[in-house]
Amino acid sequence: MRKIEKATIHRLADYYISHVNIPNTPSRKPSICLFSFRSEYTREYKVLLNKFNVRIIEIEKEEHCRVIMESIKCNGILLDIPTYIKSSLQTKEFLSNLGKIYPTARIRYNTERRFMELMVLEETNYISLQEFLENRCSNFDARMVRHQTRIAVNLNIRLFLEQENVPVEILCTSINVSENGLFILNRNGSLQMGAKVKIQILELGKNNFLRGTVVRILEWGEKHFQAPGFGIRIDSIDEEIYKDYIGLVSTHW
Repeated sequence: MRKIEKATIHRLADYYISHVNIPNTPSRKPSICLFSFRSEYTREYKVLLNKFNVRIIEIEKEEHCRVIMESIKCNGILLDIPTYIKSSLQTKEFLSNLGKIYPTARIRYNTERRFMELMVLEETNYISLQEFLENRCSNFDARMVRHQTRIAVNLNIRLFLEQENVPVEILCTSINVSENGLFILNRNGSLQMGAKVKIQILELGKNNFLRGTVVRILEWGEKHFQAPGFGIRIDSIDEEIYKDYIGLVSTHW
């Protein structure tokens, strides 16, 4: 992916956040990212989407893809197949990993029937645009990606994940934490978006684990005055260890 000036990135993020990054409530339109700038049918896609009560976030250049999609809490992503195929391997990997977090579908325009064909990632059957928007995206709360107040806390953390069927252990430190997530200091880029991890916090003094998903990756030098690392959303269903974690976090408020 071609690099762009950081000032441009900041302007893009500020614009999209101020215009479209609105929490999804009953009185607000859900936001749908449309990645189809290389398609001759982008106009047709937007016409079809405008028939529904959604807000369209249009990705107009490949180099804008990452900053926009990481800055906006969207409710779903639509990937035009020709645009996706012509994108770089780095962009394809980023979008594929993002698809493990957000409702995501590859799309193409059926010229004979004049409608949009959708196939949800990791599924083999086509679904309708209405089904995708109403049954997939409407049930996804974009605010859950990250919506709790974060506090600066350094915790000693041991992460475990399966990588190519081989258990991997990563020793690391949190930069900040919230009730539903952590941001971890990391320089070696060993995790990918959508990776499932087990989290052991040494300060809790227990062998139990929280479970989580990598929902954000910040690379070295990507942002001024911010260390590289990755954000983890906590998905744990172990109420006992989660209660202990909340108790630990609350002592730092």
